[in-house]
Amino acid sequence: MDLNLQGRKVLITGAGDGIGRALALEFAEMGAQVSGCARSQDRLTSLSKEIKGKGHLFCPTDLTQMEEIQTLHGNVMEAFGGLDVLINNAGSILKLGDFFSVTDRDWQDSFNINLMPVVRLSRLFIPALKLSKAPRIINISSIAGSRPGDLFPHYSAMKAALSNFTASLAQTLAGEKILVNSVSPGPVWTRSWQQEVDLASENSDKNLSDLKEEIKAQTAQGVPLKRMGLPEDISGIVLFLASDRSSWITGSNFTIDGGVTRNPY
Repeated sequence: MDLNLQGRKVLITGAGDGIGRALALEFAEMGAQVSGCARSQDRLTSLSKEIKGKGHLFCPTDLTQMEEIQTLHGNVMEAFGGLDVLINNAGSILKLGDFFSVTDRDWQDSFNINLMPVVRLSRLFIPALKLSKAPRIINISSIAGSRPGDLFPHYSAMKAALSNFTASLAQTLAGEKILVNSVSPGPVWTRSWQQEVDLASENSDKNLSDLKEEIKAQTAQGVPLKRMGLPEDISGIVLFLASDRSSWITGSNFTIDGGVTRNPY
């Protein structure tokens, strides 16, 4: 199936690793013009050496700072002259704690990285998206937003807010034919999971490699397909939502979790 993504101008936040990195590589493979941002210049440099094609843009950006978001917007508009697809992927658990160990500061920090960059980037890029022939906003949420547990309640609440905001913005922008959808991954092995391994290792005599495989195996037991997801498992639905094939889809959330939620409605 030809998704016709050749020449599409795409911005991906959190492109330095995990899902964002996989998306950047696959959009470039499809012939899209990719702009990626992340806090780490080293990760962006690594991505720039691996990505296919030329004319891509990589901007080190702290998305908790409005000034840096504005700089990112200016750099993308100067380099690309417009935008077709905004993918809000950046986000972080920040603190692996339960309700009683998560402070007011932790809640505010989670708000600042998981929700406000989406609001601000959407606001800044909507004028450019209005000029696109196939405008899309795709927000990467999480099943934690609909299936919260006792750990990191601040992160789960922000992902629930992100999914809600997606539906609201889709209604707001429907008249402009800007399609807005979200994707909610289940347990996908990314840097957040590696941080959990590092934290667990502080109270364990096991080596990091064994601990990593143990956590993967334990987590997989709760997944009907019996494995954790990979960043590449999320790419297909995002590429589809960015394509002309999704022209009658907006305000929807797509769960990609190996069957964890199994929601028939």
